[in-house]
Amino acid sequence: MNKRRLLVSLLASAGLVMSAAANAQLNLKQFGIGGGSGSADAGATASSGGVSQLLQSYVGANQQVLSGQSSLASAMGLSGAAGQAQQAAGLLSGGTPSVSQLTQVGSTQQSLSQTLTQAFAGQASGGASTPVNKQAFTDGLTSLGKGVSQYSSLQSGLGSVGQMNPSSLLQSGLNPQTAQSASYIAQSAPGQLQSLMSTLSSAVQFASSHGISVPSIATSALKGGM
Repeated sequence: MNKRRLLVSLLASAGLVMSAAANAQLNLKQFGIGGGSGSADAGATASSGGVSQLLQSYVGANQQVLSGQSSLASAMGLSGAAGQAQQAAGLLSGGTPSVSQLTQVGSTQQSLSQTLTQAFAGQASGGASTPVNKQAFTDGLTSLGKGVSQYSSLQSGLGSVGQMNPSSLLQSGLNPQTAQSASYIAQSAPGQLQSLMSTLSSAVQFASSHGISVPSIATSALKGGM
């Protein structure tokens, strides 16, 4: 009984008990997490399969985003930034990523977005002489557009999440790392999408003004994320 209480406490401290007033979090009901609108005894239900789907979708979106950022960086002559994107993608290549790994990936993405935006501005103002690899740029737009679209699909149920019952999570067979990772995604994905939308928008504008082909997935991703 004490072990059960310890696990419940651990999950609760990981941020899995979220109030309905929580700010802009991912609605996990579409992944089989959450539901139940009755009493506290009914709580929120969860399934290990639903959480696994959430993690796989999130990892897939980030892999596409990092691939896109790597290609865009290469196209702009930023080999160091391209390498950073590839290294971050490697953190997502095996098993369920930990919160630490997800945090590192998110930090790298944000840094790359800033680097790319600055590079676009510098090239546009004539401050850079390195020619742009147009094909690599288009490839980067394709991957980034796909990643943003996948992020958008995760956000389709944005809003408050009903209170989640740690006991239900335990009964579904979730381990603490998986549960913590799911909680991290629920809290971080909305902000990450906003940042990536801004980066994609800047990249599309740069391409349009420099005679670079813009794939339809990039423009549709921008429309879908609004």
